[in-house]
Amino acid sequence: MLGNALLPYADAIEIFSSVPRRFFKRLDDSIRTSFVPCPMSIAGHILHWNVPASMSRASTIFFDHSVAALMGSPDLYFGWATVCLQSALAAKKREAHFVLDRACPHCDFQQSLIERESDKVGAVFSRQPEWFRKRQLDEYALADAILVPSGYTAKSFPKRLQQKLVKAPLSGRCHYPKDLNLQRSGTFCVGVVGGHPLRKGYLYLLKAWEKLALPKARLLLRSGTFSEYPLLEEMVKRVNGVELVNFVPDIAEFYRRCDVFVLPSIDDGFGMALVEAMAHGCACITTTNTGASELLTHSQNALIVEPANDEQLADSILRLYQSEELRRTLALAARTTASSILSSSKYAQGIASLMNKINEPMRKHSRESEMPLSAS
Repeated sequence: MLGNALLPYADAIEIFSSVPRRFFKRLDDSIRTSFVPCPMSIAGHILHWNVPASMSRASTIFFDHSVAALMGSPDLYFGWATVCLQSALAAKKREAHFVLDRACPHCDFQQSLIERESDKVGAVFSRQPEWFRKRQLDEYALADAILVPSGYTAKSFPKRLQQKLVKAPLSGRCHYPKDLNLQRSGTFCVGVVGGHPLRKGYLYLLKAWEKLALPKARLLLRSGTFSEYPLLEEMVKRVNGVELVNFVPDIAEFYRRCDVFVLPSIDDGFGMALVEAMAHGCACITTTNTGASELLTHSQNALIVEPANDEQLADSILRLYQSEELRRTLALAARTTASSILSSSKYAQGIASLMNKINEPMRKHSRESEMPLSAS
C-alpha cells in the first residue's frame, strides 16, 4: 500500500523486505523489491514456530544493518518501527529524510498496558530490555515524521512528538466477497480474530460470554494457544459454548460462520480484521481503542463500546442475539461501510499530508528521486 501511494512523488522506489515479492499484492510493477533475510522471521514462518522475543530482536538487528549496507543514498527513507534504527541513521548521514511507520501506540504506553493486563490473567510479564526501549525512542527522535493509522495511536505519544505525527488510516487491504449470505443458522455464532490475547481484550469478551450464558450460542476464538495466560486458558476450557479455532485455511469460511464479529481490543492501532469482517457481512462490535472504530458510527454500522468493559460487551452481544432485525441492519450497513473504507482515498490523503510536512514537492522531482522502504 505504501509503495503504491508514493508513486506520484518519486521516480524510483525500492522495498527491502524479508518477504518475497509474490506476497506483495497489487504492487506496481515499477517498484523494485530486494530480499533481505530476517532469519528468525523466516524460520518461524516455515516451522510454524513461536520465535522467542530475544531471538526475534537479534534477527531484526541483523536485518536492519543489512538494509543500511544495501540501500545506497536515498532522498527519502521509510522504516518500520523497531526494525530500522541503523538504516535510518545511515539514510540521515546521506542527507535523506526519514519517516517512521508506527502502527502501534508509543512503546512505553503499550508496555504499561500489557503489564497491567498480564497481572489480571496471571501471566508472566517480561518487560522489553532497556536497550530495545532506547532503540525505539531513538527512532522516534530521529524521524522527521511518524506515520500512524489512527487517532488512538497518535494520542499515546507525548506532546513533544505530536508535531511529527501524520495520520493515514489504512484502506484497500482485504478481500471483499461478491456474494453475501445473511441467513442465520440454528446456532448463534460470535467470532473474534486476533493474535495477541491481552491486547485483543479476550479477557473481557470471555467474561461477557460467561455472564450471558446464551442457549444455542457459540463463541469462536480464532487465535493461538493460551498456555501463557493461565486465567484465559482456564476460562476457555470452563465457559460453555467456547470453541478455539487454531487454523483456518480460508478466513472467509470463518467469517461465514459468524452471525456477529467482535473485536474487543484494548490496544489496536487499526484492526483490519474488523473491516474484513464487515466486508463479509458480519454485524460488528468493537471498542474505542480499535483505530478502525474512528471510521464508524455507533449503532449505524457497528456497536462501539468502551475498552476493558465486559458489561458493555455483554449488553451489545445480547442486543444482537435478541434482535434479528438489528443484526441484519448492522450487517448490511457494515458491508456498505467496508466498501467505502476499502475504496477510500484517506490513506493517499495522509501520504500527501506527509509529503507536504517533510517539504517534498507534490510532483516528481526534476532529478531522480529514490525512496527505499524497509519491511522485515
